[in-house]
Amino acid sequence: MNNYNSNEVLQYLVENGIIDLGNVEKDMKKQKMQKILLGHPYSIKQGKNGRWTTYVYDEKYPKNRRQIAKSSEEKLHEALYNHYCGIDESKPQNEMTLETLYPRWLELKSLHTDAPTYITRIGNEWKKHYENTDIVKVPVTKLTKLMLDEWAHRLIKNNNMSKKQYYNCTVIMNQALDYAVDLEVIEKNPFKAVKIDGKRMFRHERKKASETQIYTRSEEAQLKRMAWDDFENRVKVHQLSPLAVLFQFETGVRIGELVALRYEDVNGRYLHVQRMWRRDAKEIVEHTKGTYGDREVILTSEALRIIESARKRQEELGVSTDGYIFSITDEPVSYYAVSDLYRKYCNKMGIEVKSSHKSRKTVISSMIDANMNINTIREMAGHADERTTYNNYCFDRSTEDERIEQMERALA
Repeated sequence: MNNYNSNEVLQYLVENGIIDLGNVEKDMKKQKMQKILLGHPYSIKQGKNGRWTTYVYDEKYPKNRRQIAKSSEEKLHEALYNHYCGIDESKPQNEMTLETLYPRWLELKSLHTDAPTYITRIGNEWKKHYENTDIVKVPVTKLTKLMLDEWAHRLIKNNNMSKKQYYNCTVIMNQALDYAVDLEVIEKNPFKAVKIDGKRMFRHERKKASETQIYTRSEEAQLKRMAWDDFENRVKVHQLSPLAVLFQFETGVRIGELVALRYEDVNGRYLHVQRMWRRDAKEIVEHTKGTYGDREVILTSEALRIIESARKRQEELGVSTDGYIFSITDEPVSYYAVSDLYRKYCNKMGIEVKSSHKSRKTVISSMIDANMNINTIREMAGHADERTTYNNYCFDRSTEDERIEQMERALA
């Protein structure tokens, strides 16, 4: 066993000409440059004037992008290297702040997700809690654990934050400083050392009252009658949207998944949920929300009747639908045509407006009430963890009188 540490070995190799540190650094930069060019989302072109151009993310410019132009491809690659590595030639590295680091980190973050809403949410957090504050103007090399500890605790107290709000907000601080470590601006992320006593600091959130989160049995029955009436009387431009509402109460699919359903997704008594309408991008994507992925949902007899009713109406109208179950055009039924019906029916019943998501909670709560296996419920809901199912989708559908009667029977 030798007594030399790695620094001593490296110094010996350099001093004796065994390795050339300059060549090592060049090779490392070359490898990093290749990774940057592979991940760069914009095209690199040579114009008629001979200059090489591309774009980089910059929220201060139109469409959140700024053009870079150089006299040669090599110089353009060097400019991209400096951009992604956070090197500002006008400032030394030790003056880099969270304010200058954030746009570059956000650009890298956007390459790791295909959900624009997530990037938008991060942008909103930046504007609300970071932009023009003192902490973002401090050089990252001077950010200490004590400084960040005070910032984090003030953030929670001043905004009366819940645990979820705090972690959504501090994704920026934590991951941007991780990025600074990757850039070798700092050796370690000081925010990792900040500890929060959750029991004392975070605002505790009570689970919302059941009657605000689901449709009661009587409300569901009234709503279904109104939806069937609307379908039969053809009161909507989107004639099949009332059927879409009815179908959601039989399956618990998300509204984005609902409008994207095709006949090819139906296989006997099962529905293959595999795509969704993404409202922000206004397009169909071939995946569902979250990390669970595709799933199978059992179709009730009523669900099958609804599908057959949609098919017959489409045949009667003689329309081309590109296979969409609830559409009378080649495009998916309008997301808003469905969501507006919930508002209409709630207003007619004289109750607080409950969204389509509340029908999903109603279906999942009904399955729990029926003592279905929780793993089956979780899979059909598309949840990765049954805790999500229980914590966010389990509500009591009983009336007050029914609960009293249940209590009497339980303790008799």
